[in-house]
Amino acid sequence: MLQCPYMGTRSPQDDSLRILSALLASKGLQEFDRTLGQELLNVLACDFVGFYLYSETAKTFAPISSLLTNPDSPGYRIGQLPAEGTIKEAVVRQGRAILEHDLADSSWAETVVLETAPFHTASVMAAPVTLPRPLDEQPAHTIAIIATIAVNRVQAFTEEDRVFLEQLGIRLGPVLQNILASEERDALMTINSRVVVGTMTIEELMPIVQDVLHRVIRQDMTGLVRFVHSPQGPWFEIVYRDGVEIDLAQLRRFPFEQMAPAEMMATGKPLLMTGHNHTRFPERTYIESVGILSCMLCPLMVRGTPYGFLAIGNRRRNAFSERDLAFAEQIGFHLAHAITNITAYEEIRSLKEQLELENVYLRDEMTASVDFNQLVGESPALQKTLKAIEQVAPTDSTGLITGETGTGKELVAQAIHRLSPRKNKPLITVNCAALPPTLIESELFGHEKGAFTNAAARKIGRFELANGGTIFLDEIGELPIDLQAKFLRVLESQELERVGGTHSIKLNVRVLAATNVNIEQAAKQGLFRSDLFYRLNVFPIRIPPLRDRRDDIPMLARHFVKKFSERHRKGVKRIGSNTLKSLVAYEWPGNVRELEHMIERAVIVSQGPVLVIDELDPPSKSADGNESPRTLAEAERTHIIQTLGLTNWVLAGKQGAAARLGMKRSTLQHRMKKLGIIRPPRRKK
Repeated sequence: MLQCPYMGTRSPQDDSLRILSALLASKGLQEFDRTLGQELLNVLACDFVGFYLYSETAKTFAPISSLLTNPDSPGYRIGQLPAEGTIKEAVVRQGRAILEHDLADSSWAETVVLETAPFHTASVMAAPVTLPRPLDEQPAHTIAIIATIAVNRVQAFTEEDRVFLEQLGIRLGPVLQNILASEERDALMTINSRVVVGTMTIEELMPIVQDVLHRVIRQDMTGLVRFVHSPQGPWFEIVYRDGVEIDLAQLRRFPFEQMAPAEMMATGKPLLMTGHNHTRFPERTYIESVGILSCMLCPLMVRGTPYGFLAIGNRRRNAFSERDLAFAEQIGFHLAHAITNITAYEEIRSLKEQLELENVYLRDEMTASVDFNQLVGESPALQKTLKAIEQVAPTDSTGLITGETGTGKELVAQAIHRLSPRKNKPLITVNCAALPPTLIESELFGHEKGAFTNAAARKIGRFELANGGTIFLDEIGELPIDLQAKFLRVLESQELERVGGTHSIKLNVRVLAATNVNIEQAAKQGLFRSDLFYRLNVFPIRIPPLRDRRDDIPMLARHFVKKFSERHRKGVKRIGSNTLKSLVAYEWPGNVRELEHMIERAVIVSQGPVLVIDELDPPSKSADGNESPRTLAEAERTHIIQTLGLTNWVLAGKQGAAARLGMKRSTLQHRMKKLGIIRPPRRKK
């Protein structure tokens, strides 16, 4: 009979049955460990209970109990010891429980713990948790070790205690195996139900994988690493990392062919680097310097080729078992399938997006209802422009549309296209000022896969998209001069080569261009190719500024009032007489676009059927009372500065200056730079 400090006298059989009953209800390894520890503390005269999973292949012991995994615990050093010369090793070798009455007076490796532990001696007892083998194979298979420790006491355990613990270990084997299998099964079911889908991204996938791993394996670091080919040879990049910061530049100090990832890639087998068994890898010094003392690497094969590996790390030595490695390998197998699906899905999505990008031009341009009704006005200046549109539209001549910002150059280009024999073909619009110089060639002419970094797939350029139809190049004056020669060749030869391509592609494209700057003067100054200017200027169309056709302002204003009143469900019916006079007198540096946006704002805030606008500035006057003449650039600059002031120099957003001016933020930034507009310094409070 055993004398138990808290429960009185009872039989070992009763204790074993009660412990087994409690453990059968455990949900997962951690709960199993906590329950076992508490029950043994109540049964045996011990202070600590340690629990290890044993790897028969690697001959290592992975500590599970908080006693062994918490650095502040007295048992921590015991859990970090190598297997050689320990009581745990002897238990496995002998297949029975071992009792040591006085650790300080023993020859076990555990005695080194006493040098730093907060106790001077201890009684230790350890027993195997076993599974029976087939009848012809003996002894039983050890899958775990239970250890009990009595601090600062000798002779704390009896032979009866040793036999009790040994018999308990035999009974616990099937229970533990079922717990481990159930834990792995539930985790793998999660992987199958949530991970192996192609619609996830890597960023969405890896936290799920990490959570599933954590259910079974204690870890401090999880990483997804992909193999790449660099100029220096094979290497790898970190796709996902959580837990520890890894500096790849530091790892560059070591020869790749000697590192663990190279061995794993060559063999295709996972690596378990725990305890002191990975000294052959030179990078261990750096990995340990960032706190990772145990690591598992599981290779990932995607479409039959090495993709990279799943890395799992822990800040303790001897942290992982062969069971952990086998489970991680299973997760890696599912992860590789998920990456395969993600890769395929991303390729399909990329192709779909490219197709949609191509179709968006076709769809939008072919369904747009653009006609003369949108070119509102009856002034002689506008009628001259409309006459020019009617004359050039039926031809295939190149047209150069000039006019100030906001006059409606794109609208004219759309009208020309709609009145041409190409009206059922696409009209592709390109804003040359809005495209970065490094991308404009690819945007115009397309590129082949691998033509440059990040060119993961072939791209169809705007010229090809416009084949059979019309391409409209807005802000043609902003086309980089080194690209103008290639553009001229395409214009004259009606054929192109994609960036990185080797063969010519025949085209049938009509070119319309527009500019708000004097490119003839720019050509004389060497800022624009003169041959390209003359090639574009076959049929020039000038759009008059709004101040040169003031007679059209009332008609335009009423047109916009009706348009926006219907769009915003407002009851505005007419424009106040004073407002109308102010609209006619205003200089409109932003032209029709400025008028349109001003009317829309006024309609939105209107509270009645009569539109009233109070925000117009009167025209500037000279000393003799006449309106002061000013240049287009001066007017544009003044208008932009006024608008920036209204928005507190905020460029982006729905209420920003770019939206108010009816242009993209990049275009506004370009105009500000060109006009020398710099934000004034903020006043100190």
